[in-house]
Amino acid sequence: MRLMARSRLSSSALGLLALCIGAASPMARAVPLTIEIDPVLQLQSTGQCRGCDLRGADLRGAHLIGVDLREADLRDAQLGDANLEGADLSGARMEGADLQRAVLSNAELAGTDLRRADLRDAVVINAYAPDVRTEGMQYAGSDLTGSHLIYGGGAD
Repeated sequence: MRLMARSRLSSSALGLLALCIGAASPMARAVPLTIEIDPVLQLQSTGQCRGCDLRGADLRGAHLIGVDLREADLRDAQLGDANLEGADLSGARMEGADLQRAVLSNAELAGTDLRRADLRDAVVINAYAPDVRTEGMQYAGSDLTGSHLIYGGGAD
């Protein structure tokens, strides 16, 4: 009786052990493993999401100080009330993004596409913003001191 119970335990444990040994064995066949990480979780946990697809992401009120979002796709993202102070958004696509009341002071915005973005009442003090595309951008009530954001229309 005791041997039988031990045998049942061993068979399930043996299967798990075989799986572990097989995966670690040099004779095991290499199987490509693809793990998709949610870009919003990646951004929140690492502060980096370079080139990520964040289209339409809801990041309202997010604390994103100093994050790396270079070349990220943030089209139609919800960033109202977010704090992006010192963030690197160079080359990011932000067409139609909601940035109402967001803080972008000292942000890197070189080459960023802000066409049709809503920056009403945003704080964008001393942002580095050469070659920014701003056609159709809304900025009423924003503090753009030292950023020259409205002069960076860019080519169509």
